[in-house]
Amino acid sequence: MTLSLRAMRYVQAALKHGSITGAAEATHVTPSAIAAALDQAEAAFGMALVTRARAKGIFPTAAGRDVGRRIDDLLERYEGLLTSISDLQSNLSGNLSIGYNAPIAPAFLPMLAAQILEANPGVTFTLTEGDNNSVQTGLVDGQFDVILFVEELPNPQIEMQPLIYAPTYCLCPTDHALAQQETVSVSQVVAEPLILLDRPAARGYYLDLLEQNGGELHILATANSTEMVRSLVASKIGISLLNMKPQDLPTYAGQDIRCLPIRDSNSGVTLSLGFAPGPKRKLVQTFVESCVTFFESPSDANLTVSMA
Repeated sequence: MTLSLRAMRYVQAALKHGSITGAAEATHVTPSAIAAALDQAEAAFGMALVTRARAKGIFPTAAGRDVGRRIDDLLERYEGLLTSISDLQSNLSGNLSIGYNAPIAPAFLPMLAAQILEANPGVTFTLTEGDNNSVQTGLVDGQFDVILFVEELPNPQIEMQPLIYAPTYCLCPTDHALAQQETVSVSQVVAEPLILLDRPAARGYYLDLLEQNGGELHILATANSTEMVRSLVASKIGISLLNMKPQDLPTYAGQDIRCLPIRDSNSGVTLSLGFAPGPKRKLVQTFVESCVTFFESPSDANLTVSMA
């Protein structure tokens, strides 16, 4: 049994006006369209909805009155659905679900969320930490409205907005011999005991850089969080590689570390926003614009380590 919304609107008009001609005038269609909708509805429901009296119009049957009330309810709920979706699309309220690549987003995402919340108290956030692959999967599966991730291979299911290029840098304790230099070389890094960020994509990415000179690596420890890597470096057991850094350099452990550019490497990653292709609801668009504005401002210089 099928009956289009348009046909139901024509039936609703016929029952309301008690006249095929009156319903046609009210809906700006021909009388034959109204008559056809009534015939279609009666065939679909398997019952007579009106009685027709020549020159007197149409009169709903008992079943017709019942069906009419149900059609009224359905169309009212349908209009309510369209209104609520329009509000969702256009209003700066509701929940924004963000998936983020853990090693990079905490350096700036809380600041952006605070700015949006200050201007739009009706907004809430669901922030979910993941790795580069899991957040992309979550976006495609509909778990997230927007993601922050490292752009690698193009994915036609994800529209991307590049935000910032972050060169790979070396971090070491402040009293380490390398900390007295302005830059370091890959060979100098490889010669030291190493701490490796061990997350999907990141491990292979850093190993590719470290192994480019063919030297043997001495990996003392691995950790799957950026802050653990930073704190292990601060404890003076080794040095490491990262791409983005927090704006305040002291670690959880309290000791200071030094961040140094790598002079003989072009290694780096591009931090990007990802979202579903096509029109975006206003809250998503506002978040995207806030991210772009933030990374076009001097604030982003504090998040990366580059050659002078």
